[in-house]
Amino acid sequence: MNGTGAACSVCGQAKFFVSCIDCRVPLCEGCARFELLAEGCGTVVPAYFCPDCAVNPLVNPNAAFRDDF
Repeated sequence: MNGTGAACSVCGQAKFFVSCIDCRVPLCEGCARFELLAEGCGTVVPAYFCPDCAVNPLVNPNAAFRDDF
């Protein structure tokens, strides 16, 4: 999505893919956690989280339903 040259904050890989929607740290494609968030009536928003934010129910409303982390 973006090629700023920033390294992934999780694994250190040089290929930047996206920033965490909450804490804004740079992530590579392998470390970014994809979620679909419901907003309003019939609206679905794609979101990418770092591994820490992905499992935090105060940040990610889907965290309570995840069991793969």
